[in-house]
Amino acid sequence: MKFFETLFRPFQFAVKQAIESFITIETADDKYTLAAQDGSLVTYIRIDGSRQIIGDDEYNHIVQSATLKIGARFDRQGHAMQVYFVRDPNRIGQELNRLVSPSKATANNIGLEADDLFDERKRHLQKFLSYEECYFVLWTRPSSLSKAELDRIKKDSKKGKKWANAPKAQDPLAGLDALRTRHKSYVAAVRSALDEVSVSTKVLEAHEAITAIKNNLYPSRANNNWRACLPGDPIPPRAPTSNTDMSDIFWPPLREQLSVAEARIMDETVVQIGDLLWAGADVTLAPMDPTAFPQLLNRLFEAGVPYRISFMIEGGGAQAMQFRSFLATIFGVTNSINKQIKYALEGLQGMSRSEPVVRLRISLATWANRGERQLLRDRLSTLVQAVESWGYCQVSEVSGDPLDCVMSSAMGIHCAGTAPTAIAPMYEVMKLLPWQRPSSPFEDGSVLLRTPDGKVWPYQTGTSLTTTWFDLIFAQPGAGKSVLMNTLNLGTILSPGLEKLPYVAIIDIGPSSSGLISMVKDALPPSRAHEAAYYRLQMSQDYAINPFDTQLGCRFPLTDERSYLVELLTLLCTPPGNDKAYDGITQLAGFVVDEMYRW
Repeated sequence: MKFFETLFRPFQFAVKQAIESFITIETADDKYTLAAQDGSLVTYIRIDGSRQIIGDDEYNHIVQSATLKIGARFDRQGHAMQVYFVRDPNRIGQELNRLVSPSKATANNIGLEADDLFDERKRHLQKFLSYEECYFVLWTRPSSLSKAELDRIKKDSKKGKKWANAPKAQDPLAGLDALRTRHKSYVAAVRSALDEVSVSTKVLEAHEAITAIKNNLYPSRANNNWRACLPGDPIPPRAPTSNTDMSDIFWPPLREQLSVAEARIMDETVVQIGDLLWAGADVTLAPMDPTAFPQLLNRLFEAGVPYRISFMIEGGGAQAMQFRSFLATIFGVTNSINKQIKYALEGLQGMSRSEPVVRLRISLATWANRGERQLLRDRLSTLVQAVESWGYCQVSEVSGDPLDCVMSSAMGIHCAGTAPTAIAPMYEVMKLLPWQRPSSPFEDGSVLLRTPDGKVWPYQTGTSLTTTWFDLIFAQPGAGKSVLMNTLNLGTILSPGLEKLPYVAIIDIGPSSSGLISMVKDALPPSRAHEAAYYRLQMSQDYAINPFDTQLGCRFPLTDERSYLVELLTLLCTPPGNDKAYDGITQLAGFVVDEMYRW
């Protein structure tokens, strides 16, 4: 059996009939970088969203700044950037469980029976939210090296140390040394550009990146606790199968760790991967009028369609046009269409002298549960129609290999795809990317807010992000100000890490806070119900307060209390209609207060 598996594996990879054949990631090169089979280096950046409210002016600034800062790396071949965006309404339940778990732990610590509250919150929010992720996958490829550098690498590889005979294990020497400096500079430039346009990012550690890849390959099996086995990790014990093949004593290949389900082609567009049915499509004609990403997002949000979209941006667009331009020049006299192509290519070549011109491939996919093939076709139709109306582009569902078409939109496993390559100015490409997604400064929070288009926005009061907190809430009557304030106060009570009920004082003109206090009182054990109390003040002797009373054990007021008493006496001595008291009244009031407590 082992012999036949070894014999047929190359043919299986050649025709790409297995998920493994699409995965080119080989191993981890360092803590934040992966290496591909051809020596390319890959870094994964999670895009949390923008830290500012984006209007037309901010959007234009982001596009111009990103084109200038990031585009400088794409004027020649060798660098690539995959912009990957996914939305899945079915995964939001798992995300809500993660966000709610710290608050549930706090409720248990302080003795609040609030499980029904958390369950109802999750059930209600699932109707309006969708799970969302965005990544920038940065590739530095061997094509960025000069011919002399490549020749030197070949000579060094012949003289240098070689890895063991382990074809079914990771090769920790896969990454090219000559690419490391280029790649680090590339990643630093992209991160700096994103930070300048107020986009919140995080460079994923190698294990986190592999986990994100696996979760997006198999959404129904997403598990953030899973970790890949990489160089430096304990090697899982395996029985040796050969005296010469050392694969069993090294780290298992990443393509096998990521391939946890088989793929099966159902028809010309549908593929079954694990327990999900998939269908893909490619953009064959890029948008003629580049439109902001939220227009596409809003159309698909209303339809509730899960989808992923991949923008593969590669440098060297001007070099890729040279052969086409040569052919267009030769055949330009044959008909008017060839002449138009010639003029278009000449225009792009002229544009490439002043701004970067890149190669662009756009692929997308959607999915449904096994047995719901008609639902999948409906979702694919909705997705194609939404994309085609997004800037007037053309989308094709037909591909020679439906599995290859689906895997073209996968996150960060290769730098290839079935979509035809478009040559476009970097500025126009930047307009299509999801810059307008909002970002919360809190990774977790006891208050779960949401955006109008269904992205969860955690919020946490009283954290160490700032030294002082002021929440200013204004709206017309009946808009929900009191509900929001009660929600924020409840979030304060359920702040992660608390061991006892915090001190919260609410001064309210009206009874709106009584509902929150009553809920907390009912959630506490009967022996602790007194810890939450609501008092409605009345203008009667029973509610009278002597402002001159001192704190327990004090014979004199504290500094702040003395200042308050002086201001109170000064106010009482101010004649009606005057803005301030007579001269010397404030000093006299201070003497009176001091003398009163002295006796």
